Amino acid sequence: MEIPQLLCDVLTGVLQQERDMELVQVLQEHTGLVAAVDSTAADVVILGVSDTDVAQVCGEVVAARPHTKVFAVVGGGRRVFLHEMRPRTVPLGEVSPQDLIHAIRAAVQPVFEPLV
Repeated sequence: MEIPQLLCDVLTGVLQQERDMELVQVLQEHTGLVAAVDSTAADVVILGVSDTDVAQVCGEVVAARPHTKVFAVVGGGRRVFLHEMRPRTVPLGEVSPQDLIHAIRAAVQPVFEPLV
């Protein structure tokens, strides 16, 4: 796990104090992660990953359980990214070629700016 132990302890403590949240499992490594997410039906996963593994590991979880949101803690806790798969339909109506190009460009822009 790429989350430093002190940060992991803090996160665990904070989550356990929330009445509307349940900490269902803490794993020390990524092995068995998808199976653990499946067995617990977790809505959210907080995952420590390296910069090089973030896309692969988070992608595996989101692909296996599309409704699960993954908060990836990278760089020993210095950065956090939200990974999610969310279906979205945006009606465009009748569009010109220029409108279509604009819509394509807008679709690849981030929906929100990261909080970090």
